[in-house]
Amino acid sequence: MLSQGAATPEPPEENRRYRLLRLGLACNADCLFCNVPAESYPYPARLSTAEAEWEIDRMAAEGADRLELSGGEPSLRPDLDRLVAHARARGFSRVELQTNGLALAPRGRAEALRRAGLTHAFVALHSQLPRAHDGLLRMPGAWRDCVAAIENLIAAGVEVILNPVVTAVQYRAMAGYMRFVGAEFKIESVSLSVVQPHGRAEGAPSLVPRYRDLSPRIEAALDEADRLGLRVLNPFCGLPLCVGGWHRRLPRCVEWCEAELGHAPGDGMKTKPPLCASCALRTHCGGVWRRYLTIDPEPWLRPLGELHAS
Repeated sequence: MLSQGAATPEPPEENRRYRLLRLGLACNADCLFCNVPAESYPYPARLSTAEAEWEIDRMAAEGADRLELSGGEPSLRPDLDRLVAHARARGFSRVELQTNGLALAPRGRAEALRRAGLTHAFVALHSQLPRAHDGLLRMPGAWRDCVAAIENLIAAGVEVILNPVVTAVQYRAMAGYMRFVGAEFKIESVSLSVVQPHGRAEGAPSLVPRYRDLSPRIEAALDEADRLGLRVLNPFCGLPLCVGGWHRRLPRCVEWCEAELGHAPGDGMKTKPPLCASCALRTHCGGVWRRYLTIDPEPWLRPLGELHAS
């Protein structure tokens, strides 16, 4: 445990990572920042139905009870309802769909998925500004369809978590994003990813905001979300704990939660610069993306000494 001035709550179950099944890389968007673009990764273009069901069976046999269906864009699959139903039949209590929402804009699609057993949807609405969202996806009309999908999922009874990927295009407006979400949708959670310097973004480093610039904007967005009653999470694809005020919201940080459960944070794609050696959170934080250091060799980090809960 970290040495803190006050007791820190136990890691909430929903803030931990769980099993992800990538069904293939086919997608109906062309995101500037995609970190698993079909042109760069050796995944199969598409798992067959039998292969996907075999993977679901394997994960269930290993004791998993929460499943995330990802891609590419999994909602393009005509067998998605069948795979959702298969997962629920194998005992998964939570089946979540990662989606850009484009294929869920037509009425009835979200309801069909809910009837099959879909419980959650992780929807990539990247901005409250249509032009910014459409520009990041390189698709005119994408914002309109994504908002329609969110409304359809909510109406169908699927719990929606929004997943904006913060880039240099829209990071300055993230407090406004929280105000928009609070006013427009009946949701409780936002997972605040930050563009990774991998995949397509590796060749477009101008998309990656610097921590020094990003930190106050994220902190302002988190304060606004708290005011509105939105629960914002810091996922594995988010920020180091010392950036953006996350050290004051540790139970909302996936890496911190997993470290509290005895799992080492981060993986081989992250590293801790020498500055991190003096930080009280070093055992609970994965550090920075290794490739981020090729963009910003001396990243703005704030090593924390004796940490006091606030």
